Amino acid sequence: MIRVFGFLTLVLASWIGGEGLQAQTMGSSVQFPGGYAPGSAPCVRQADGSCVPVGPAAPLPVAGKQESLVLAAANSAAAAQVVYGGAYVFGQACGSYNGGTLALRYRGPDGVAMLTLLTRGSSDAAGGAALVTLGSHAIVDVVLPTGATECAATLARVP
Repeated sequence: MIRVFGFLTLVLASWIGGEGLQAQTMGSSVQFPGGYAPGSAPCVRQADGSCVPVGPAAPLPVAGKQESLVLAAANSAAAAQVVYGGAYVFGQACGSYNGGTLALRYRGPDGVAMLTLLTRGSSDAAGGAALVTLGSHAIVDVVLPTGATECAATLARVP
């Protein structure tokens, strides 16, 4: 009788142990301590506004801030724009400068006056774009030469 009881106890213990093991390997539930701790994890914001958990498919964004501004296109200057700040490549070209210069300007410390940072009287040749450094949230614009034609100007942040 003791042998039968011992055998049944052993079978029951192995069956319970198997169920516990099976429950642990089949489910992927995450429990928080005491059931009261809020669950949170870092996530990466997607273009559609959703947030995806950080992982190999969605790594943490570590690249520098990308920024490319069109300051003038089709011989028309854009309104003043705010930049992130840092190092930028300023590129520009006009079909004709009509003897004038294209000017890249930034808002001065008084918060009103636009100060000239650099001027160009000819189109940038290959590799001739200027490297400029701007402070955080600087406000920039361009002034096109009077009578110029086909002017375009861009400002691209160097990450």
